[in-house]
This record gives sequence, structure tokens and C-alpha cells, in this order.
Amino acid sequence: MGGGTRTPESSRPISETGGAAGRDKTTEMVEPVTSFNSPGQANTNARMYPTLEKLGLLKRDHIRIKDLGHVEQVLTSIVTEGYSKLQLVVDFDFTLTKVHVDGQRCHCSWGIMDNSPMMPDFYREEANQLLARYYPIELDPHMTEAEKIPHMMEWYRNIHALILKCHVNKSSFKGMVSDSNIRLRDGTEELFGSLHRAGVPVLVLSAGIGDVLVEVLQHFNVYTDNVKVVANFFKYNKEGVIEGFQGDAIHMFNKNENAIHSSDYFQRLEGRANVILMGDSLGDVKMAVGVPNPVNVLKIGFLNDKIEERLESFMNNFDLVLIDDQTMDVAKTVLDQLK
Repeated sequence: MGGGTRTPESSRPISETGGAAGRDKTTEMVEPVTSFNSPGQANTNARMYPTLEKLGLLKRDHIRIKDLGHVEQVLTSIVTEGYSKLQLVVDFDFTLTKVHVDGQRCHCSWGIMDNSPMMPDFYREEANQLLARYYPIELDPHMTEAEKIPHMMEWYRNIHALILKCHVNKSSFKGMVSDSNIRLRDGTEELFGSLHRAGVPVLVLSAGIGDVLVEVLQHFNVYTDNVKVVANFFKYNKEGVIEGFQGDAIHMFNKNENAIHSSDYFQRLEGRANVILMGDSLGDVKMAVGVPNPVNVLKIGFLNDKIEERLESFMNNFDLVLIDDQTMDVAKTVLDQLK
């Protein structure tokens, strides 16, 4: 980025990074990207990949597909086999929700608490210190995932202990969400409506705060009986004050190890061997590892930031990479073809 001095990620205030325990959720100015199809190549692709062409996925400059043949096969099967064979597994923060609106960064589930006037000032100050200590570790390209995990667990333990000092009552979450600037991606309400009417199970697997996340889904009227949420949920005392967290912490690197994968959730959906997975970090790719005998898994990755640095790794791990796409248009386009 030209001009001026860039602010290090670790020194940005919480309001800019989206949350004290925010994962790889930093937004930068998105650099323009060029089309990867020449006109002649586009015509050839249209003949070779009719489903991709029909869905309009070959002509959108913000969509990247590494293996066109594989994606054509997976999409064709998902569309042909319909709703009865389908399930969705999705991340929440900056996957179901927008990263920015009109140039302003949106809150994630952690950021809703961090930026709420209902939280005491000392919480914001101490949470920002934790962010400055642990966030650079999370993003360190020279550390392995295994090396990072102990630090992430320490971060979560510290932020959990800090939250306990604040004596937050569960009744406050509704106001926190209403006062925040969190927004679902354009078209999410319509997408979830279609999934609900078709009886398609949706698993929302998040490293965010489950209580806040559910409040957001209820706020936007998408928390229906086909939606299951697995996240970091609070425990409360008799007065409704937070006294801890339920179970083990879920962070961006252990979503495939969460209790949902050792439960009977996926087994109960055994006939649904087609999966649409959506996430915004490489850790999200593992969310569907518990699906028994999956036949077709379409992995959609929202690349929200650090475009040039992360594009190759995203293309190596996700089937469809959507660059700075604040909508659910691609998922809706696919589902519109199902019966």
C-alpha cells in the first residue's frame, strides 16, 4: 500500500481488529484484481464446464477457482441430487457476517462485547493488551499450527478470566447486539429462508461467543429449527451472571476436534452426503471432517483481507475463493438450482 506508515496489526485498537479474541479477521484496503480468463479461454471454459457457466461463476472477476474440473463435478452432483442430500457447515464471524459496510469495519461476535458501552473501561484496556501480545503469534507465518495452539489456548483463558471480572448479565446481550454494527452478508436472510423451507440442516461452527452469536441470528430472524450452533457458550449463576464457559474452548485451529465431531450430529445426517462448507480462514476447511462418507464437499472461502499474501493458500484449500464479497450471492445462485 503506498504512502504513509502502516500501523502494525498488533497495535491496532480493538475497534479496528474486531475483537479481543478475534482470529485472522483484519481488514485492509482490497487491492484490485484482474480477470483470470481471456475471451477465448472464457468461451472454451463455457463449453467444458456447463454447470459453472450456467451459474455464472466463470465470468465474475472476484471469484477464483483453481480446479475447474473438480468444482464442475461437485456442483453438478449437488445441483442434480437436490436438497434432500444436502447439509451446510458454516463459520460465523466474517463468513455469515459482513467485514465492512461503506468503508467502516463491522463487529464480530467478540467485537460486539469489546465495543459495547455496557462493558467496563478496564475490560477494553486489558483486552487490547492481550490482543497486542497474542495476535502477532496467530498471524506468524514462521510458526506451525501446533506451535500456535498453546498460545491461543492461553489467550482464551486470559480473556475468559477478564470477562469474569466484568460480572456481565446474560440479559445485556440483546442490547449489545442492537447497539453494534454487525450485519449479515447481503442475501443471508433469503439463503437461510430457502434452507429452512427445504429442511436443510445448517451447522454454524464458530470460535466466537455463542450467546452473542445466537442473539445475532435471532435479531435477523434466521435462527430457525434447522440451524444448530456450536461455539463458546457461557455458564451463568442463578442471577444470570457469567461464571465461566461451557466445555473446552473452540478456537480457529481446533474446529475439527470440537465435541460436535465426536457426537452423533453428523451420523444423524448420514443420508446427506453433499456438503457446502463456508469459511474465511484456513482453519475452517476442517469443519466438516466428521461428515461420514461425504460424497461431494464444496468448500467456499471468503478471502476478506491480505489478498495477495493469502490468495494462493486459499486457492489450494478452498474450491471457490470469493475476494472481498460481502454477499451470499454465490451460495444463493447454487441453491436456486436445487429442487
